[in-house]
Amino acid sequence: MELRSAIKGSGRCIGRQALLPLADALGSKKVGRVQVSSFGWLDSDEKHREMMLELVRLFQDEGSVDELGIGGVRDAFANRFFPATSVLHTRARYLLFIPWLLEDVTRHGWPAEKVKREFRDQEVKLIRSLVKGGEKQGVIGRQAGKDLKTMPSSAYWAALRQMRICLWDTTIEGYLRQATSGIRGSASDRSTDDAADGHARNAGIHTSLPERPSDLLKDTTFDLTADEAAFLKDRLIVAHQKTVYSWLALKGTSADVLYIWEHPQLSDFPSEMQAEIKQARQFHFAFHGAAITYNLLLARLIDNEKLVDEYTDALDSWDADPGVIGALNSWHPGEFWQTARSLNPRIPPATEHFVNNWVELAKSNEHRGDNAARLLAERERRLKGNRSRLGNPDALQRWSGRAGMARLDYRWSVAASHLRDIYEAVEV
Repeated sequence: MELRSAIKGSGRCIGRQALLPLADALGSKKVGRVQVSSFGWLDSDEKHREMMLELVRLFQDEGSVDELGIGGVRDAFANRFFPATSVLHTRARYLLFIPWLLEDVTRHGWPAEKVKREFRDQEVKLIRSLVKGGEKQGVIGRQAGKDLKTMPSSAYWAALRQMRICLWDTTIEGYLRQATSGIRGSASDRSTDDAADGHARNAGIHTSLPERPSDLLKDTTFDLTADEAAFLKDRLIVAHQKTVYSWLALKGTSADVLYIWEHPQLSDFPSEMQAEIKQARQFHFAFHGAAITYNLLLARLIDNEKLVDEYTDALDSWDADPGVIGALNSWHPGEFWQTARSLNPRIPPATEHFVNNWVELAKSNEHRGDNAARLLAERERRLKGNRSRLGNPDALQRWSGRAGMARLDYRWSVAASHLRDIYEAVEV
């Protein structure tokens, strides 16, 4: 199967095996070691750049890879609930770190190449500063240091634009060029919201951005000040109105649950949000059985008794889970797909057909039989062609023993981390 067909068939997230032709084309020797710097052709298209950065991150975590092509459905709900989040994100203060660094390097009148070098140098210094400040978790580049390929600015750039913190509608490279040349962005590069915001600094940064700490690159932490938390809270509320994210920024009191549908304030959410969360919850429970069954089939193919027992037990637990039973019994495909397609009209009909067939097999207790095995094998074949593990012994050899088993949380873990940072600062 051609790569473009795999992309089209699987929504935003490409199965790990479907990415292998791309890795080969870029000269990667080993699965899971695709270098972000290899995607140089993406510099001029920030949307695709962000997508590919997320793909590389997932590519390195086999449990998170979208093996069965439901990424378009997952991301439809994730983007609806928690816009401006990414699996690349760790802590909220990066949303301030990056514009602080940008303002500093673009205020001196340096040549463009020096600005670019200095910006990278400052991002590396930020890593060291966070480590010196005692941060152990969430530091992007803690291990790689100066050799880091995916810099924090690349990971957070789309969010900074979506939250209207960085106001120019361009790539990070385009931003540095424009700021260096003193051009505030051409008509095509400026968002039409700039005038409405009335908040454009000379360097294209929101004027209410809190002051940069003097010791930022010497000794810093992820702890937000009250002013910083208030700014981020305002950006979430204003830039992402009528989303779960903005509602929790405005009215939330806690983010200490594993999934959004477990939130103690769920009953206070607007009714439309509650309905969408309910459907996302149903999909979370109903579809996880397909991932378990897929891994069970692979374990049987390699005749690994330990893994067969492990996934059989997992499927038994899934069968008995009250959440699964409730999701299957209340599944209404018409309502679900009406909502999903309103959020992402480009979900392929083949994905809808596959999911509906899986749910029907599960509801009739036929998900352990030959029909389910054929359904999963055919789905993988359509997505990956001759790289399908269920149809190609060579591809099967690359299976690590776990594929696509991460539970769907629709990026709640990322949003919750950011919200906790804000809540803690406001409380202090």
